[in-house]
Amino acid sequence: MPRAKSRKEPMVLITFHIPEQMLKELDRLVEEGRYPSRSEAIRVAIRDLLVKERLGRREALIPLLG
Repeated sequence: MPRAKSRKEPMVLITFHIPEQMLKELDRLVEEGRYPSRSEAIRVAIRDLLVKERLGRREALIPLLG
């Protein structure tokens, strides 16, 4: 289960819509103990997306630099 780091930045509340089936699956992950909360699971997913996007941009630049 991912652990929450000590937070130095204040958290900002956001609101969004999610399909019911996705929410059920998210809740199942929390119930299984894979994440401590919905919020933490969503933070992990967003962090992973941002990392993936950053890596994709770097990989796209490699042919230009070579």
